[in-house]
Amino acid sequence: MITNEQIKEFIRENADEAKAHFDEGLITTSYEIKGISTKKMAEMAKEIAKDKVDIENMPLTCHEEILLAGMALGLSKMSGEEKIEGLKKLLPYIDNWATCDMIVVRLKGLEAYHDFFVELLHSNRPFYIRVGIVWIMKFELKNDIRATVNLLNDNVKNSNYYVEMALAWCYAEAMIKDFDYMIDFILKIERYVIRNRTLQKACESFRISAEQKVQVKKLRSKLLGMEIK
Repeated sequence: MITNEQIKEFIRENADEAKAHFDEGLITTSYEIKGISTKKMAEMAKEIAKDKVDIENMPLTCHEEILLAGMALGLSKMSGEEKIEGLKKLLPYIDNWATCDMIVVRLKGLEAYHDFFVELLHSNRPFYIRVGIVWIMKFELKNDIRATVNLLNDNVKNSNYYVEMALAWCYAEAMIKDFDYMIDFILKIERYVIRNRTLQKACESFRISAEQKVQVKKLRSKLLGMEIK
C-alpha cells in the first residue's frame, strides 16, 4: 500500500523546476505546480490504484497530488459507486483543463452513472461542467453521435472559456465521425465562439479529409460574413 509519505517523497524526488515553469505557462491553477512528467505520474498512479483509493485522506496540496489522486481513482478496481463517491470529493480540487482532462479519460466503466455526468452540466462551476462534457465525449460520443451532441447543446449554457472549448472539442470530434450531420448541426449552434472554434479545430485535424476541410473553411467564412465562392 502506498502511503501519503511515499506520495510526498515521490513529489519531492521527481519535481522539475524547468518543466514546472513551462507547465505554468499552459495551466492556470491555484495549486503549486511541481513539473512531473505524465509518464512518471501514470506509473505512480498505477501503484496507488492497487489498493482502495481514499480521496478524503490523500494529500491534495499541489497540482500533481490532485492529478495522482484522480488518475489512481480511475485506474482502481473499485466499484462504480465507489469511484463516483471519490470523484465527488475530488471535484472541488479540479480547477484547470489539464487536471480535468487527464483524470476524466481514465474514468472508465461508469456508463451506468450517465445521469451523474449530465447533472454536472448544470453546475455553476465551470470545471464541474467540463468534467461532464469530457466524460460524455470520451465514453458516449462513439455510441450515439447525434444524441450526444444534442444532449450537450441542450444542457450546457455556461459561457466560461474552458466550457466552450470543451464543447468545441467534442463537436470537432463528432465531425470526424459524422461529418454531414455535424455540418448541419453547427448551423444550429447559437454561440459564435463555439461554432468558430469547432470549425477551427476541424481544420486543424489530421482525421478530416482535404475535401472536407474545404467545406469547413467555406462554412466558417460564411458564418464570418466573408463567404468563399
